[in-house]
Amino acid sequence: MDNDSQPIKMAANGRLSIPAKQRKALGLENGGMVVSTLENGELRIRTVKAVLDELRERLAPYLKASGDTVDQFIADRHAEADREEAEYQEWKAGRR
Repeated sequence: MDNDSQPIKMAANGRLSIPAKQRKALGLENGGMVVSTLENGELRIRTVKAVLDELRERLAPYLKASGDTVDQFIADRHAEADREEAEYQEWKAGRR
């Protein structure tokens, strides 16, 4: 992606309109979720996918050392949440 700087006017309520060319480059032609971050006095806007990709990259060395992958870590957390929900539902049914 090229460094395409364009001035953008902010409305009084804080809304910004990202130019169509930049939305297309980010895969946001039809809208979508983004993450805003303040870095060194600048506002940085990234897609959720870009943020998750960065997190996966940052976590990969730690998980690789343990033999896990980021996706396996997430799957394990989902499975744990499902087990906890099942235990809660059993407990709740026993109280009736």
